[in-house]
Amino acid sequence: MDELSEPLRGIMYKRPWKLWQPHWRQRQNPSLFWYTLITLILAMAIPYSIINQIMGSLGRSVIDPITTVDSMIPFIGWTFLIYVSLYLYYPAAAWFGRDSEERIREMFAFYQSLFTMTWVVFAVFIIFPTEIYIREDIPQSVLVGEGFWGFWYGDLMHKTDLPYNAWPSLHVTQSLLIVMLMRYWKIVEGWKEAALWVAWVLLCVSVMTTKQHFFFDLVTGIITGTICWYYMCIPAMEGSSSETWTSAFATDDHSD
Repeated sequence: MDELSEPLRGIMYKRPWKLWQPHWRQRQNPSLFWYTLITLILAMAIPYSIINQIMGSLGRSVIDPITTVDSMIPFIGWTFLIYVSLYLYYPAAAWFGRDSEERIREMFAFYQSLFTMTWVVFAVFIIFPTEIYIREDIPQSVLVGEGFWGFWYGDLMHKTDLPYNAWPSLHVTQSLLIVMLMRYWKIVEGWKEAALWVAWVLLCVSVMTTKQHFFFDLVTGIITGTICWYYMCIPAMEGSSSETWTSAFATDDHSD
């Protein structure tokens, strides 16, 4: 008997999900990349937006996590460009995860852990809604949509992403997990790894300089991501080479 089969049956994110069967059939085709991106949107982006709009309409806030750090950090409009760099991390994981059948299974296991963690954070957003009122530190002209940055903040980001869904910051948590995945797969080494870490640190700073998050959100995001990586992602990816997983995603299963 597969020694991992019993634990796998009891832990949702460690079991191979049937969700991935269409992806597996496309493993030798470029469409695997697009299948994966669509799954990310359906599993994370759409639920995030729905919860954000609901909590924003309710206007309820139960925690005020502001610290002196938040008062010290200035608003820097152009860091919006760094902030939205998060959306380069998602396709990176999907792109490099197509390298081999073993890695594809690891990618599935990684995303199962990522999804599970994200859904738990969604529950935190609902149970402990927190208004990110530090947006008031942004110049009024930008808030009302005047000028170049006013379009990106006042007309675009603030209307689609209401000042809720605060902690832990998914920007920080999800990007950290993908950086760790790139290291795990040895996609980045040497100066490339150093550059990736610098880019990630700048992304973390940008969640505060855009006044999208409190410092508390950043810290709890790092803690959440670290716990998820070591206690969820690594065990799940190591388990993806077990008989349970190889039986679910057999190599003799021909692609369409």
